[in-house]
Amino acid sequence: MPRLARALSLVLLAATVAPAAHAQREQPLPGQRPRPGVLGSPSANTPRAPTGPIDTSRARRAGLPSAPTQTFPEPDSTLRELLERPGYTPTRFAGDSVTLFTENRRVELNGNALTERQGVTLEAGAVGYGETDCILEASGKPRLFDKAQVLLGDGISYNTCTHRGVIRGAFTNFEEQGVVWFLRGNVASDSSSTRIYAASSEITTCDLPVSHYHFAAREVKWVSNNVIVARPVVLYVRDVPILWLPFIFQDTRPGRHSGILTPQVGLNDLVRTSSTYNRQLTNIGFYWAASDYLDATFRVDWYSGRYLQAGIATNYRSLSRFMTGALAVSRQWQNGGGSSNGIRWSHQQSFSLSTSVNLDVNYLSNTSIVRQNALDPLLNTQQVTSSVNLQKRYNWGSIALGGNRRQSLSDNSSTTQLPSLNISPKPIDFGRSVTWSPGFSLVNDLTAKTPLNALLVANPAGGVDTILQTGNSRVTALNFDTPLRFGSFNLRNSVRVLDNASVARQSITVREPDATTPDPADSVSFTRTYAGDFASSVDWDTGINLPLLFRSTWKLQPTIGIQNATTLAPFAVRNRNTDGQFVRQGKRPSFSLGLSPTFYNRFGGHGLGPLGGLRHSVSPQVFFNYAPAGTISDEFARAIARPGSTVPTRSAPLQTLSLTLTQTLEGKARASAGDTLNNVEPRKYRLLSISTSPLSYDFEQAKDSGRTGWTTRAITNSFLSDLLPGFSVSLTHDLWRGALGSDTSHFSPFLTQASANFTLSSRTFRSIGSFFGLVGRREREPGEPDNSRFPAYGGSTVRPGSPGQFYNTDQVPLTTMGRGFNATVNYSRTRVRPLDPDNPLPSEAGTQSIGLGTTFSPTPFWAASWQTQYNVTDKRFESHVLRLERDLHEWRAAFNFVRNANGNVAFYFSIFLTDLPQLKFDYDQTTLNR
Repeated sequence: MPRLARALSLVLLAATVAPAAHAQREQPLPGQRPRPGVLGSPSANTPRAPTGPIDTSRARRAGLPSAPTQTFPEPDSTLRELLERPGYTPTRFAGDSVTLFTENRRVELNGNALTERQGVTLEAGAVGYGETDCILEASGKPRLFDKAQVLLGDGISYNTCTHRGVIRGAFTNFEEQGVVWFLRGNVASDSSSTRIYAASSEITTCDLPVSHYHFAAREVKWVSNNVIVARPVVLYVRDVPILWLPFIFQDTRPGRHSGILTPQVGLNDLVRTSSTYNRQLTNIGFYWAASDYLDATFRVDWYSGRYLQAGIATNYRSLSRFMTGALAVSRQWQNGGGSSNGIRWSHQQSFSLSTSVNLDVNYLSNTSIVRQNALDPLLNTQQVTSSVNLQKRYNWGSIALGGNRRQSLSDNSSTTQLPSLNISPKPIDFGRSVTWSPGFSLVNDLTAKTPLNALLVANPAGGVDTILQTGNSRVTALNFDTPLRFGSFNLRNSVRVLDNASVARQSITVREPDATTPDPADSVSFTRTYAGDFASSVDWDTGINLPLLFRSTWKLQPTIGIQNATTLAPFAVRNRNTDGQFVRQGKRPSFSLGLSPTFYNRFGGHGLGPLGGLRHSVSPQVFFNYAPAGTISDEFARAIARPGSTVPTRSAPLQTLSLTLTQTLEGKARASAGDTLNNVEPRKYRLLSISTSPLSYDFEQAKDSGRTGWTTRAITNSFLSDLLPGFSVSLTHDLWRGALGSDTSHFSPFLTQASANFTLSSRTFRSIGSFFGLVGRREREPGEPDNSRFPAYGGSTVRPGSPGQFYNTDQVPLTTMGRGFNATVNYSRTRVRPLDPDNPLPSEAGTQSIGLGTTFSPTPFWAASWQTQYNVTDKRFESHVLRLERDLHEWRAAFNFVRNANGNVAFYFSIFLTDLPQLKFDYDQTTLNR
C-alpha cells in the first residue's frame, strides 16, 4: 500500500509542465525595482509572479471540478485511532466494492473508487494496484485533487518499480510566472521523478470551454526547475493555425540566475516587405546574476543604416549598509561616423536615521547623436539631468549639501550647480517675545559650452578671423539671513555676496576724444576684445516690519528700511572698471506701506437660475515705496557704467505706487427644497476669477521733463472658472506705443502673448450638469480609478500583461480599457508690436502653435490616444503620436505611429499575448530624416 500512495503523489508531477518558451531575461535584485533608462538597464516588462492560491473559479469555467464528488464517512473511534497513530502515514480507501487478491498481492476498487493520502485525493470509476507487477491503473475518468491543483484524465497507468507512468487524455491547470494555464494531452513521467514528457498536447490560458486560442505541440519535455523544450509548436486561434515554430525553449529555473536575453526582432526584420526597410535587432545580450545582491547585463542594439549601441548595466544592493543602486555605461556608434558615450548611475544610501544620500548621474558625451536618432518627440526638448543630495539632521537644525547638472540635447550646453549648501537652524527663542531665525546658503552655478554669436577678430598676422565660439561662466552666491522678531515687530537682516567669472570672447565699442582734433566734441570709436570678464559684489539689506494695522479690514502693513543710494547696483562692487578693487556706495532710508483689503458686493437676492445668490469680490494689493534722494561717488559711477554710457552721481528720490488686482465672481447653489433645517451647506461655484499683474507708477519720474510716471511696460490677465475644470486663459498686452516713460508714447494696448489650456472630460460635463441641476455631485468610490485624469504622453505605468516599451522609445501601452473621454487643447501665440503699423514686417507677426491631445475608449475593448502639435505660423504639423489598442480577450493588438519634429517617422504594430507578453508579432518601420 505505501507504493500505491507514492504512485498517486507522483502523478502530480504532470501538473507542472510549462506551456511555451522564451529566453532568460534579466531580473532586479531582491526588493529592488528595475529602472529603465540607459541601455543595459533591466527591462520594464519583467513579469512579476503573484502570490496566493490559483483562481479555482477560472478552472471551473474551463470545465475542471473544484472538489471531489465523494467524501469519506466520519471515522469511528477505532478508525480515528488508527489514522492518528504516530509514525505512520495513513492511506484511506472507499468504493462500492474492494477486492483483495492475496496470491498476487493485488487490490481492486470498483464503482466510485476513492482514495486519499496526505491531502491528495484520487477519484475514479475503478482503481487497481498489483504489487507483484508494480502496475497502478485508474480508469473511469480519474480525477486527482491537490489543494487548488486539479487533474482529469481518460486513464492512468503507472509502474511503481520503474517509476514511469502515463496519463491518457490529461486535462489540468497549473501556474507559471503568475499565470494560470490549462493543459490537455497525453502526459508521461520518467523514473527520476523530475522529468515529464507530453505528446499531442494543447496549452492555453483561456478559461472558456471552447478556448479562443491554444498551442499545439507534438512533443514536450520538462525538467523540474530547469528547462522546458517543445517541438514543433503551432499557434491556433480557435481552430485556425496562424503561426508555426520548429521548437521553443524555456529556462524554468526559479529565482535570479544567469542566462541569454530574449532578442527583440519583428517578422519584417526576417522577411523584409520593402527593399527600403532597414532591419533592426535589439536586446541581444547576456544577464549575469553574481549573487542575490549583485548582477550585470550586457546588451547590444542594432539598427541597420542608423546606429549600433552597446552597453553594460549592473544593479547592487547591501542590506547591512542600507545601500542600493544601479550603474549603466553605453556607447552609440552612428552610421556614417560619430559616436556618443552615456553614463547613468543611481545610488541611494542611508547612513543613519538622520543621514542619507541620493545620487543620480546622467551624462551624454554627444547629444546630437541622440537627438538625430530620436523617435520620441519629447527628446527634442529634453534635458539630461543629474543630481546629488546629502541630508543631515541635527537637534539644532538640518544641513543639505548637493548639486545638479542639466545638459541640453539641442546644443550640448550644460548648467551645473555644485555645490549647493543650505544650513537651516531651528528658530531660537529668547523668551516668548524674541525669536531669532538664522539661515545660510551657498550656491555655485557653472555654465559650459554656451553658444555665442560669431565675432570678427583682428589677426595680428593680418586679416580678420570669424570665430564662432562657446562660453563658460561661474556665479557663486552666498546668502546669510538673520531675521529677528520682537513681539509684533520683525527685524530683517540679510547679507548677499556674489562673485562672477566668465571665459568667453567679448567685443566692446568705446568712444574717446580725438587728440589730433581741436574740437573736444569730436571723438573716435574703437573696438576692444576681451577673453573674459569678472565681477564681485557685496550687498546687505535691513528693515523692520511694523505691526499689522486694521487686521480685519484694510490690512495695513508699514515697513521701515535702509536701501542703497542707487538701486542699479549692490552696496560694494569690483570689476574690470575698478582694476579688481572694491568700491562702495552710500545708503539711504526707505519707507513702504502695503494695503490689501477685500471688498464684497452681493447681488441677485432672488437668485439667478440654479444659483441662489451671487457675490463679487475685489482684492486690490497696493504698495507704496518712498526713499529720499541719494548720491554716489564718481568712482562708483564709473564702476557700474556700461561701455559707452555714463551713470549720474545723484539718484532721484523714489516714490512708486503699484497695484495688483484680483477679482472673483462666485455663486452659491440653491438650497434643496427638502432641506428645511438647512443642515447641508450649498455648493459654491467660482464662476470667473481674473488676476491682473502689478501696474506701477513713479511720481519722481513724472516730474522730469519729457517723462511720465508709468514704469510698467506690459500687463498680464489670467482667467479661471470652476464651470470648466482645466480651463485657463492668459493674455499679455504691451501698453505703450513708443519708449516706456516717455511723454511721446501713447497708451495703446497691443496683444503680445496669449495662451489657453482647456481640458474636456467627464468631469467637465458633470460640472456643467450639476451647475444647472441636471446631475448631482458624484464622489469617487474608494478604490475606483479617476478616469478624468490621465498621465501625459510617455508618463503612464506599465500594466501587468503589457509588452513594455516600444523598442527604443519611452512610450508604454495605454494602461486601462474602458476609460472615459479626455481631451486637452493648448494654444500659444507670441508677437511683437510693429514699428510701422501700416507696413508690418513678416518677422513681427510672431508665432502660433496648437497642441491637441485626446484619450478615450469608443468601446470597452478599444483604447485610442492622439497627441499632435500644429504650427499655425508655418501651417504644418510638427509632431504626431497616434496610438490604438484592441483587447482581444487573451490577446492585445497595439498600433503606434510617431512623427517627430526632426522629421523622423516610426510605425509600430504589435499583437501580443497578455498572459505571456514575450509571445508577440511585431511589425516596426522607422524613417530618419537627417
